[in-house]
Amino acid sequence: MKINRFWIIFCSLFITAAMTVPLSVSAEEKDLQTTIHIVEEGEYLSVIAQEYDVTMEEIAEANDMETTDYLYVGQELVIPVEEEIMDLSLPLEHSEERTKEVTHVMTHFTSNAALTPQNPYSVNDIYDNFVDYGVSAHYMIGRDGEIYQLVDEDRAAFHAGEGSLSGFPEYDNDMNQRSIGIELLAVGTEEEMASMMSTEAYHSIDSSDIGYTEDQYKALDELLEGIEQRNPDVQRDRDHIVGHDEYAPDRKTDPGSLFNWAEIGLSETRDDTQVHTVKEGDYLWGIANEYGTTAEAVAEANDMDTQDPLWVGEELEIPE
Repeated sequence: MKINRFWIIFCSLFITAAMTVPLSVSAEEKDLQTTIHIVEEGEYLSVIAQEYDVTMEEIAEANDMETTDYLYVGQELVIPVEEEIMDLSLPLEHSEERTKEVTHVMTHFTSNAALTPQNPYSVNDIYDNFVDYGVSAHYMIGRDGEIYQLVDEDRAAFHAGEGSLSGFPEYDNDMNQRSIGIELLAVGTEEEMASMMSTEAYHSIDSSDIGYTEDQYKALDELLEGIEQRNPDVQRDRDHIVGHDEYAPDRKTDPGSLFNWAEIGLSETRDDTQVHTVKEGDYLWGIANEYGTTAEAVAEANDMDTQDPLWVGEELEIPE
């Protein structure tokens, strides 16, 4: 059979072109269409609308109310926030079937600063690093707050590795199964990056590329809201939202000392006083049991009686 030389050349060119096409983010986007806001003392609808960059009319419509309606402390408002999550899925072999309930979120930093310090946040390069090293996370947040999904939440990503977390001895070396991993595109301090890059390379990084951005904190805060709704065992406290460096301090430095936990409403360290925000259906004995303490101890820490009613949105200090 005679083979057409033009066809051979065409196929060769097509294969070469396919091999050199750069990675591009899928046009598919996922919307987290609502989030829940618990009204705090002194808040007005206009202030809440401004916080979420929506209008009062949109919030009122979502909650079947009028913009002039009275708000009460602890009231839950549905906020019609459209949060775009771009699909940047890793190959399936970079995760495994999840067999345990999600109770934690682990934060990380990542970049390609070691190889390209002048351009440390190329999504293509960082994606290739995940593929090359066989690691993964569920989400990645860019410098402008853009959110990429790398692994579905119902699968366990390879982001935590070996380690342990005080208060959760049964989680030793098993955090992948128990958590959702979030990578933020960021560079830590020189000391935190020492194992990854030379001093000379670190000092060639633009100062604006070191640390985190306000857009990232805002995106992380909104992403956590959605994760907490989908995974009710995840709570917004420092027992359940942790850093990689707290789980594996001997080998990891992320998210590092430049990460400001207060930006997402949390204390700087896990040793600080724990605060539990009361949710619908919470009881004092159940809250105490969750934190390994007694109802009496929680009541004493909050200057209350064990029989006092709790209201949604109330913050309780949890004694160690």
